[in-house]
Amino acid sequence: MAHRFALSHASGITAEAILEKMSESGVSPDSVVLLDDESRAGSRIAFGGRHLPVSDQLQYDLSDCAVLLLTQPEPELEAAAVQQGCLLVSHAIDDDRPAIFVGEGSAEPELAYSETRLRLASPELACLLPSLIALDRLAGISRLQLTLLRSAEFHGKAGVDELASQTVNLLNARAVEPRVFPRQIAFSLIPETTSPGLAADLRHYLGNSSCSLSVQSVNVPLFHGFAAAVQLGFSAEASLESCRECLDRLDNVTLDDSLSSDEENPFGCTLGMVEQAPHQPPNLQFWLSADAMRYGLANNYVNVLDFLLKSFL
Repeated sequence: MAHRFALSHASGITAEAILEKMSESGVSPDSVVLLDDESRAGSRIAFGGRHLPVSDQLQYDLSDCAVLLLTQPEPELEAAAVQQGCLLVSHAIDDDRPAIFVGEGSAEPELAYSETRLRLASPELACLLPSLIALDRLAGISRLQLTLLRSAEFHGKAGVDELASQTVNLLNARAVEPRVFPRQIAFSLIPETTSPGLAADLRHYLGNSSCSLSVQSVNVPLFHGFAAAVQLGFSAEASLESCRECLDRLDNVTLDDSLSSDEENPFGCTLGMVEQAPHQPPNLQFWLSADAMRYGLANNYVNVLDFLLKSFL
């Protein structure tokens, strides 16, 4: 890999997952530049059998990097990347165009060489798309209802820390003060407004702008992980057996009604309770469970980076 690329907020949850996937994919440590807040500059992070130094992300000269993987919103860093000619790649930026997803069953992104910033799929979208794209190709999805269960890590390390501290305080009869979440997250469920962009991205990848779509999101008091209750309707008939066979052929997807986590493959997902109501072949429902930062974000970041290096940069 001749190009160098930078990874922001290198000590964060998302960056940790991306580095783990990069190491698994054989990315050379010489290609990686680790960036973080000023307070973490000078520290080192293990990667590829070495300990790489961390630089101040607001002071580093990005002109020697081809790509910046921005793992958290940081307007000043966004502006610096564009100004210094470094391609900005992030799930945490605003862009009116459809989010980019590179994975099993997806078409290659159509990119211009003048691109300066690329918005990637959100963790939820990246988890859902492999299964939904496969089922859409099987019989055409005309109706989709999703309930998304999001753990504290969707709000970063601060969200995980808040859940931990609130849990300890409540178990010791001490008061809690919400900061990251709108109200107490420990032992609670907090509904959250779903980004309109998620619905638009789903319709884009299903190739059906008229698809009936309903999405609800709930923050749950878990430190890590993601789950989704999926109900969909097909435009053509599809047997339960054909649906299960279609899903079972996907890489890194396991059909398991117990929905137990696969500790040997954190970059995979589990589908369970794949069912059809009796005599209703146009309908299907199932549960999806995954490590959203690994199966969702990290897989997509590394796949997009590989695509860029082979076909774009």
